[in-house]
Amino acid sequence: MKETMFTYINEEYKTNKSILSNRKKNLKEFINLAKDKNYDEWVVLATGSSINAIECAKYYVENILEINIEMKMPSVFSNYGKGINENALYLGVTQGGSSYSTIEALKTASKTNADIISLTANLNSSVCDISKVVVDIGCGEEKVGYVTKGFSATVLTFMLMGLELAYESDKINEQTYMDELRKIEQAIEHTDNVIEKTLNWYEENKEELISAKQIACIGYGPGYGVTREADTKITETVRIPMNGHELEEYMHGPYLSLSNKHHIIFIETEGKLEDRQQALRLYLNEYTDHIYKITYKNYKEDRHDLALDISVDELISPLLFVIPIQILSYFLAEDKGNKLSQKIFEDFDDKLKSKI
Repeated sequence: MKETMFTYINEEYKTNKSILSNRKKNLKEFINLAKDKNYDEWVVLATGSSINAIECAKYYVENILEINIEMKMPSVFSNYGKGINENALYLGVTQGGSSYSTIEALKTASKTNADIISLTANLNSSVCDISKVVVDIGCGEEKVGYVTKGFSATVLTFMLMGLELAYESDKINEQTYMDELRKIEQAIEHTDNVIEKTLNWYEENKEELISAKQIACIGYGPGYGVTREADTKITETVRIPMNGHELEEYMHGPYLSLSNKHHIIFIETEGKLEDRQQALRLYLNEYTDHIYKITYKNYKEDRHDLALDISVDELISPLLFVIPIQILSYFLAEDKGNKLSQKIFEDFDDKLKSKI
């Protein structure tokens, strides 16, 4: 049977369990490189879903490792950067290993004495040739262009890089380390249940969602990375105007375009800005009938809500909250008649050289 996005979504539980189990072996070279270094910061170079995944995971890593993580667009870094901090760790993230701009950015950084590593699922790709250490994302090849399990695998792998390095460099003790592993494992255990709940939610709201001409997704903290992936994935598959917003950013201009034609999805994680977002949701509800909420809670406040009924640390929650976005992207595209198995703009990569 031919693979689809949903094939790979259904593999996320098994894939993430494997990544967690094999973390020591998979991250050994990275730990050996980094554990005795005192980096000023980590600089991540990536685009598309790869940078969205890092946006989801960076808050966890910054918190557990007590380090600043800067995310830079590779082409901007290569062409407009003002210098390279040789005491920073540079990380190129590209699932397929062939992103032209990411590879060129790593080449720029490699001209110095800075440490260069890459995160990829293709261990025979061009990005590996310019990296001191290659970290296997651990998802294997996705034969569908709209990545799903690779996204979750990137989020998890990056989190584990932070956790393992924090433990090996004595920034956290063994008890904290074990507690964090348990929280991650418990989150992964919710995967299939989240898939089931999302499928039911989609069926209940399908006709209204199909009618959407424009969608926005709003979130805060780690949930912002989920909204960015919603922007990427829904744009790629459903092919209607789509925007992912950080909560406060939406409140400083984008709300002015609101009309009853807009469908808005809120990502409600259990965090500091939950009440702030609730106030915005109630306000917008007066101007559009199409407000949806994906929440950790076990109850609905509105018929449009997807109540996941999960207890999960906010910093880990993107592992689960991205699943409804992935399912929505696939099924909404298919139900709107978009044939995702048929490639469009077949000459794009050849003419624009976006991939090597």
